[in-house]
Amino acid sequence: MSIAVICILIAILMPALTNIVGKVSAGKDYDNNSPRIWLEKQTGWRQRAYWAHNNHNEAVAPFVGAVILCFVAGIDKAWLDQWAMIYIAVRLVYTAIYLANIGALRTLVWMGGAAIVVWMLIKSGMALAA
Repeated sequence: MSIAVICILIAILMPALTNIVGKVSAGKDYDNNSPRIWLEKQTGWRQRAYWAHNNHNEAVAPFVGAVILCFVAGIDKAWLDQWAMIYIAVRLVYTAIYLANIGALRTLVWMGGAAIVVWMLIKSGMALAA
């Protein structure tokens, strides 16, 4: 299996894994009957874990689309694998910074991840236009 495809799988799982961190740490206080209501009432790092979860949900589709377009365009596999891994690493750092509540740095790291997706789209678009 391609490393880029594995990165897609990780990106798809990342929202759930981020959410699980907050839920599991709550122990008996977690309400599985009304999880969304429970999550919206959280504070501190659990609230930020939920917000990071939401952001991962928003970020996964553009990343998956960019990787697929790179495959379709015939972009070099090694290049794509490298940038897909960097993207996942950036998103993991983003999550850690989000949980640590470092807003300005979080924004910069988010911009780095977005820039990788944009670069993938530009590279695939240029290859498809050629």
